[in-house]
Parts: sequence; structure tokens; C-alpha cells
Amino acid sequence: YLDLYLVHWPVALKPGVLFAESASQMISLKDRPLSETWKGMEDVLSKGLTRHIGVCNFSIKKLENLSENASVKPEMNQIELHPFLQQNDMLDYCNKQDIKLTAYSPLGSPDRAAQLKANYEPSLLENDVIVSIAGKHGCSPAQVLIKWAVQRGTAVIPKSVNPGRIKENIASLQVELDTEDMGRIEGLDRHFRYVNGAFWALPGSDYTVSELWDE
Repeated sequence: YLDLYLVHWPVALKPGVLFAESASQMISLKDRPLSETWKGMEDVLSKGLTRHIGVCNFSIKKLENLSENASVKPEMNQIELHPFLQQNDMLDYCNKQDIKLTAYSPLGSPDRAAQLKANYEPSLLENDVIVSIAGKHGCSPAQVLIKWAVQRGTAVIPKSVNPGRIKENIASLQVELDTEDMGRIEGLDRHFRYVNGAFWALPGSDYTVSELWDE
């Protein structure tokens, strides 16, 4: 069994399709609402095939709509979270609803494939404020970013296959960011997504980036 089973994106794909390359491989949410997908998740849970169920990349609106008709509320929402995309409203909502938050791309996802990157993306690891705070604490910028996420009460999943980097990531728990540090980082929010989901907004489909995030 799986310990945690997630709906990875709020989209519907035809059977056998792992990643849609055309609108013909997608199903409109009008025909296959998210509530139907969630019912399948609840079935997996009831059969003992997983211990926990949750979602990824769901907006507050989508979480609310899903919870209205759910027998089991999502336990986790895994979303992009970092100082450039702090999502304070989402953090407050999930805290009130007892939904855990996992922060992905906490370092800005610099290792993404080139075709998934926008031109002139801002760098978290090279940001002056982050670099300055790292110097103050004698740690790396990555450690500052990871500890910032932890101090906000979220889980954080930096990706690395390098043993040294993995040890460095774990050591970030020893860093203590003070009130001044957290305030300086709070000022970096620019609502910038490194992973904006535009790859789902295929011509001829019902999916758009604005509707994906309900913004």
C-alpha cells in the first residue's frame, strides 16, 4: 500500500494518458468533475490501499468545492511555496481546515528542463535578501529557504540526488531565522510561479491557467 496517495493536478485525462500532449487526450471537468476523482480516492482509502489521501495544486476554491461533497477531506495539499510565492491565504485556510501543506519547488526548481522555464526567471538562490540572511547565519541560501518553509509550519520537499546536498538540506533544521529575517523574507512575495501549469492549457481544451488557479 501507499502511505500517501495524491491527486497530482486538478485536471482529467483519458485512460492510459500520463501527460497530455493534445486536447484530445484530456477530459473536461464538466464531464469528469473532480468530485468523481475524489470518490475514487476515498475508495482506495476504504480498501486499505493507502493510509492518507490528498491533493496537489488545488486552489482554495477547489478545496472548498471538493470538501463540500467529500466523505473524507483532503489531508494534504502539495503546492508550490517559496518566498516569491508565499500563498498566505492558502496557509491560513489550510491551518483552519486542518489540511497539511507541503511546499514543492522550495528552492525555485532550478533543475527543471529548459523548455519548462520562462525567460528571465528570478533566482531565489541568488536573491540578495536570501544571500544576506545566509551570510548572517553562516549557512547556504538553500538552507535559509528550507528553514523558512519549516518555520511557517509547512512540510518541504527539496529535490536532490547529491548526498552532500541532502545532508546540507537536513542540516537546515539547525538554522534559526529570527523575526527580522522572517520579515525581510516576507517582503519578497511577488506571486511568481515557476510551475504555472501552462502545459495543461492545450489549444482546444477547456483548461486555462487562470481557471487552473482560480485567479
